[in-house]
Amino acid sequence: MPSNESSKPMSPPMSSTLPSSASSASSASSAPACAASVPTGDSPGAAAGFAPVTPPPRLRLSDMVYEQLETMVVEGRLAPGSALPSERDLAQQMGVSRPSLREALLRLESRGLIVGRAGGGYLVANASQPLLAEPLSQLMSRHSKTVDDVLEMREVLEAKAVELAAERATPEDVTRLAQALEALETAYAAGRDGLDGEGAARGQSLLTRVPELDAHFHLALAEATHNLVLVHLMHAIFELLRGSVVDNYRAIVGHGADLAELIDQHRRIFNAVASHDTASAQRALREHLAFIRNNSGDVGPA
Repeated sequence: MPSNESSKPMSPPMSSTLPSSASSASSASSAPACAASVPTGDSPGAAAGFAPVTPPPRLRLSDMVYEQLETMVVEGRLAPGSALPSERDLAQQMGVSRPSLREALLRLESRGLIVGRAGGGYLVANASQPLLAEPLSQLMSRHSKTVDDVLEMREVLEAKAVELAAERATPEDVTRLAQALEALETAYAAGRDGLDGEGAARGQSLLTRVPELDAHFHLALAEATHNLVLVHLMHAIFELLRGSVVDNYRAIVGHGADLAELIDQHRRIFNAVASHDTASAQRALREHLAFIRNNSGDVGPA
């Protein structure tokens, strides 16, 4: 990078919808991105709120780019698993040169905040998952008692999460929760006939795709809390949560429990959160987890 780049006049931002300064991106209160709730790998683009960068005196432009992107990751506006725009598009959105952007991206990659992907570009890393979820998953595979411990952990974390979500959910959060719920209910309806013996392949989705979407609904619920620590913690343990949910769907089906009731419990949770009814949301979550505990037998919670 040329040494005098910080003194070059900056080109104007490409879109009038972008914030006018880097400081606005660092201080603005914004809902955590829900792309990771039902990850698609799509680039968040301008919707993520990349701001033009103007460095103060004696600071390199790449440092300012790094700080803005780091802040967006920490605040959840760039969620684990989401793709960054192409280098060209991102440089245009931020109003910086590609060498400065590239230097910032390499620094983020060295910190483990982003990872390169096949074919080019970067994905936001789930930096804490290898440190937390993977050792716990190995522990669970060797000790059956830890399976029930996962349910107890969920009772602690999600009881507070549903309370905060009911208090703080924005219209955008409610929309994302509704989308997660619709995906769950649609997958359940598609697999239900197979479970009744009319198609083994479709029925199998009740034990694979549906549990995964169930876990994504609970992740979206955590994101609606706007508690950064809780959101990052739930992302860190998502694979642990997903594996637990899969195990418990199998146990619930094996015990002959009403799977339709389990799916409907998610709608009751959603309705309470969307109505900002804290007491009803907490009650619906308690009933949901109690149903899981009572019907998952020796296999554990969902």
